[in-house]
Amino acid sequence: MRSLKILIVTLLSMTAFAACDKDKSASLALERTSLYFASWSDSAQDIAYTPSNAVSVAVASYSDGWNAIVNAAKQTITIWPVGATEEGMSNDDLPKEGSVVVNALNKEGQATSYYIYVYISSSKSLDVAGRANCYIVTEPCINYTFDAMHRPDGSDLATESVALLWQSNSGVVKNVGLFDGRASLYVTANSEDPTLVENTNAVVAAYDKSGNVIWSWHLWIVNNNPLAAYDTYSNGKIFMRQNLGAFTNSNGLADEQMIYDSYGMYYQWGRKDPFQRPYYFDASGADNESRFNESGVYIDDDYIERTSSNGTIEYVTKNPMVFITTAGDLESEVAGTCDWLAPGFGNDNLWSENDKSVYDPCPFGWRVPSSDDLSVLYLADEEDNTDLVTARKQYGWHLSDGNNKYFWSACGRRRYTDGKVENINYKEGVYPSQPQPWEGYYWTSSVGTDGKAIALYFDLTTTRTINKFVADAPHNRANGFQIRCVRE
Repeated sequence: MRSLKILIVTLLSMTAFAACDKDKSASLALERTSLYFASWSDSAQDIAYTPSNAVSVAVASYSDGWNAIVNAAKQTITIWPVGATEEGMSNDDLPKEGSVVVNALNKEGQATSYYIYVYISSSKSLDVAGRANCYIVTEPCINYTFDAMHRPDGSDLATESVALLWQSNSGVVKNVGLFDGRASLYVTANSEDPTLVENTNAVVAAYDKSGNVIWSWHLWIVNNNPLAAYDTYSNGKIFMRQNLGAFTNSNGLADEQMIYDSYGMYYQWGRKDPFQRPYYFDASGADNESRFNESGVYIDDDYIERTSSNGTIEYVTKNPMVFITTAGDLESEVAGTCDWLAPGFGNDNLWSENDKSVYDPCPFGWRVPSSDDLSVLYLADEEDNTDLVTARKQYGWHLSDGNNKYFWSACGRRRYTDGKVENINYKEGVYPSQPQPWEGYYWTSSVGTDGKAIALYFDLTTTRTINKFVADAPHNRANGFQIRCVRE
């Protein structure tokens, strides 16, 4: 009887295995899933594939203006543009984005479909001038690439793949991948004007063979090119006119959209990766701006209280979307330091006063300013005495260097205690009346003698004689502040 039971179990197991084997889907490992062609007359390109459980691979369909064939012997898919074929049509009538659908069939005839996206598009290298942690994109419908095998200082990365971590507008950055050691991506056009990009911030990450993030880069996708709008201060320093990650400078105009577009990204001191804007300019009550992965899925925010295991450079490099909070510092033996780095891991050189560091978040040729770079600025008397109604609406101050005035937006901060954005400056017992709507915080690369980092700070109060402006105020490093980049 025992032998019979064993035989029955064995037969059942073999039957189950055969059923599972029979239901195995065919799959393909594609060399890449996007191709770019300079024109409709460009030459064909091949994509290599590796099949699994596939008895055949065939082209199922392709968009107008394209053609494709499969070479099973070479295991390649050849794709080429053919342009307009219908009488009376021209290439200008065809969309410059299309797709080729390839089916892999198993022995039961079940198909697994794969999309290869094709574009008539020019290509542009973002790192022609040099490597950085932030790349500026100002033109739509272009295949952008950059070196994904090295950090900005040239040190090696063991990159096995790249992917989009998040973007603030869904569908703007598409087809992110790794090819010949370079990150490759496509940036779509503005929905209302195809000559413009959709203002967006995004982050692309490099992964090792274990699937860990090993580095990440900020894409600053903006129509108002920050490299074309800058000011030379009286000390000779050249500053961008807009904040890092911002889309414009409102210049004090009481325009809510311009005020909001003047908000840049927020950075914890010494970190290279950005944190997004609030949902709207009224940051005192707004939630965070939405962010999405490449599939358009909403990504939640992530805030973690600092510990000895996550308060390290290694952790934040692997987790660029995690904001490290330090509420626990308020009641601990290190009260007042409030660094996102855990005790024993502190580092005053993550950002450098003299040279651009490997963790500097600014684009190539620009860096986080030192406190000396900002020491020339002050709040001029005529701005300090602006009537309250006007001052409340402009969300920032025009700061003077003795020769000219420059508008610095009041974008608030992300609090070190919980990572939330706040932009109200009321403190009971300090300010004489009702809370005012805004205050500004800007990091420098400098560190104070008390261990805190130095920031430029200003606010608005109801008594015209006590608006606060401090060019070198000490602040907790775990705060998320704005940055106004200075040219190297």
